[in-house]
Amino acid sequence: MTLTWTDWQATAVPLILALGAVAVLLIDGFWSTGSKRLKHTVITLITAAVIVFGLIFVIARRQAYLPAFCRPDVEGPAQCSLVVEPLTIGLWAVLLIGGLGVVGLSSYRLLSADIPVGEYHFLLLSALVGATVLAGARDLATVVIALEVVSLPSFAMVALRRDRSGSEAALKAFLVSVLSTAVMLFGISYLYGVTGSLYLQTIATRLPGIDPDLRRVAFAAGLFVIVGFGFKIAAVPFHGWLPDTYSGAPVEVTAFLAVVSKSAGVAGLLVLVTFGVAPSGSDLRLVVAILAAVTMTVGNLAALRQVEAVRLLAWSSIGQVGFLLAPLAVGDAQAVVGYLAAYVVVTLGAFGAVAVVQRHRPFGLLLKDYRGMVRSEPGLAIALIFFLVVLAGLPPGLAGLFTKFAAFQAVIDAHYGWLALVMAVNVMIGLAVYLRWVAELFRLPADDPFSVDIESPAVAVISTCVAAAAVVSILPSALFALAT
Repeated sequence: MTLTWTDWQATAVPLILALGAVAVLLIDGFWSTGSKRLKHTVITLITAAVIVFGLIFVIARRQAYLPAFCRPDVEGPAQCSLVVEPLTIGLWAVLLIGGLGVVGLSSYRLLSADIPVGEYHFLLLSALVGATVLAGARDLATVVIALEVVSLPSFAMVALRRDRSGSEAALKAFLVSVLSTAVMLFGISYLYGVTGSLYLQTIATRLPGIDPDLRRVAFAAGLFVIVGFGFKIAAVPFHGWLPDTYSGAPVEVTAFLAVVSKSAGVAGLLVLVTFGVAPSGSDLRLVVAILAAVTMTVGNLAALRQVEAVRLLAWSSIGQVGFLLAPLAVGDAQAVVGYLAAYVVVTLGAFGAVAVVQRHRPFGLLLKDYRGMVRSEPGLAIALIFFLVVLAGLPPGLAGLFTKFAAFQAVIDAHYGWLALVMAVNVMIGLAVYLRWVAELFRLPADDPFSVDIESPAVAVISTCVAAAAVVSILPSALFALAT
């Protein structure tokens, strides 16, 4: 296969991220003398620079259509392994913004001293390479490889602190990932058997016309592929690994898992459902709808019982995945990307606030440890309240309200009234989840009010998230324009 200029343009973002990862690893390996703070600063700036380059490319090519690694198909249009189009560009924007925010939260004062800086940034960039490829993948082999490039560095990041809790969390996530990959490959092998192709466009074209005796095989194969992704995004009942992994990992890594890794999984599933294994009218879309209903209900109900901040956000993220799966089940990519963008911004900000508290307040793990924060740290408390309100979908957090409304509209237009009813019930449960934390911020503390030393990078990230959430609350069309 001869590489064309279009191929190089389509792979520009993953390629520059991969080169950045190699550069970071080399600098870390050969920098043996001098200030550790300077070394950390240089590595952080390189990581941020390559991500910013990716964002510049996204802005410059936001209306581009770049099919890459294509071969002519004798039965129809060209078959391509990677396609950069407006949907891909929108997903890249979400992933890169999330990655840049995590880099900001991991700046030299916030990142724990016991986490190796070079390895951390190398793994972060490597996972972003897989995430960006996954968002543009258009054949099943590329999907699987990209998903593993996301997953394996993420598990390594969980264990970077090299303590017992981190190692257990990483091992649990790794074993679940191996199982999910095996299930997915089993389904892919049968899909290839019944359709004769790994290209999503060709699979979607051939599935409606296959022999009736093979349709059950195709349905089971697609189901296995969706189940494999269900493990990756922690959809119920494949979610058991997530709460322990989130609580066992360093909080910066937890933010990465919640923002970038989960967004990559949703992006991959969106690509699969929209372009390949579940074309419009497929029974697999009903399976995704059922998965959405169960996931949001279990996630929100479990979040009601949590007393730790990180575990509450972990279960909350499971509930939010359910809301993401609802419009995905009916093929509304615009609603999915808009919801995902709002989720990334506010979740990143919420984890930034939690990271600051845990870094500077002993035993700052429980919700009750946040009591009195409105009086002692009003700026940080107001920012956290705003993020929680957006997640709940309450004014003034209109970004959450508009994205939930778009999800409702997509489901109702597809005549899934029962799913809309489940979503309405879960919105009420979600209010109780987030307002319970907000109430703790206003309560009088049992001891003296605490204060924290908020570092400048953390202030920048949290303030940017607040500003972005406020802007999209006023101009919600900016969210839904990402996928058009």
